[in-house]
Amino acid sequence: MGEFLEIANSNALFIIVSVVLLMVSLQAVLFIRVAIKRSRELGISRETVRKVIVNSAVFSILPSLPIIITMIIMMNALGIYLPWLRLSVIGSAMYESMAANLAITALGFEGLGDLNLTKSVFVSVIWVMTLGVFFSTIVIVIFLKKYDTSLKKLISKRNGFSEKIITAIFIGFIAVMATPNVLNFEAPISMVVFYISGAACIAYNLIGRKESLKKFAELSFPMALLSGLAAAVLFAYIFP
Repeated sequence: MGEFLEIANSNALFIIVSVVLLMVSLQAVLFIRVAIKRSRELGISRETVRKVIVNSAVFSILPSLPIIITMIIMMNALGIYLPWLRLSVIGSAMYESMAANLAITALGFEGLGDLNLTKSVFVSVIWVMTLGVFFSTIVIVIFLKKYDTSLKKLISKRNGFSEKIITAIFIGFIAVMATPNVLNFEAPISMVVFYISGAACIAYNLIGRKESLKKFAELSFPMALLSGLAAAVLFAYIFP
């Protein structure tokens, strides 16, 4: 039991992850320095730059909370360092947990949290999580400009069909991801999270219609996730 944790929490993986995160952090610092230098060239005051940095930092905290929560949950299932790496650089909370769970179940295990995973399964999970998002990144680098230009031309057409089909594709994707939780009586907690999060998102957007409370609308998604999480904790406490 927990054979894979020998790799997942090893010093070697810690060093690899630390090197990658250090490189990304240095890149962020470099971008900040370049931005500050450019602001001086444009004659933007230091006070304005300071306010932008502070406000950006403050309003980045709340949207990051669901990611931090997901990382903590995944650390319990996949060790400390892999979730730390994936959710600190390029991965998203939804993609990483979904990719890991699909890989584990495809290999015949119960899913995230199964402590009977072997080392080979853990390595397979790493490959699935990494390669799944790697190719999309390459595609974006090569084709994003052309795709963006084509999309703008499509949307600019007056028939309105293009806008509807793009919206329909997006809604269809969300529906595929959400449908298993709509009437999942085998795992009622997932239904609780689904409905509470959805209702909370709608409520926050309605509250955000007021000009003085528009931040509720801007942060409705992360706050809805936190509401769903709180509902899950409360449900698990009431119905253990």
